[in-house]
Amino acid sequence: MPKIQIRNDILNLVQLQEELDGILFDYIDTSQKWDLAFEELKQLLDESVTYFKKYVQRKDGRLPESDMYWSLFIDIVSKIIYFKTIAYMNLVKEMTEEQKEQIKKSFHDAANCLPDVQGRNLEFLQELSETYNQLFHEEDEFERYYLDKNNGLKDCIRFFNEFCNQYGKNILN
Repeated sequence: MPKIQIRNDILNLVQLQEELDGILFDYIDTSQKWDLAFEELKQLLDESVTYFKKYVQRKDGRLPESDMYWSLFIDIVSKIIYFKTIAYMNLVKEMTEEQKEQIKKSFHDAANCLPDVQGRNLEFLQELSETYNQLFHEEDEFERYYLDKNNGLKDCIRFFNEFCNQYGKNILN
């Protein structure tokens, strides 16, 4: 059952952010209930992907314009992907090489959905990069790559569209 309201074909971003914040507080920050965090974050990502795919379908395949709504949407989606990956990592005791590669890909997915990393999203990119470097021991390459790339919103929307088309084809979703 969907958690996030959609009115007039617009997903309620305030509610999406509040749900994300609640999951982070309840299941990660205070109790470390990784299984519940993963399931709840997966549901939020499922809803976000479904909403985006339906939106693009209604627009005959045209991607959304670069505006504040989509900027906020893609910022939240990036965080959902990141924290869902963190929850997954904490559920798995012994990681296979395939799982490590999927986790690495998920970190890149989160970063590719993050616009303006030289500005308002720099702090989140640094957090993402720090976690990535701790896991994969690639000092500063991750952060430097995305700072140099500095995706604009259109790039992030285009990437998320590709992500949605592949969604469900890896072990993390």
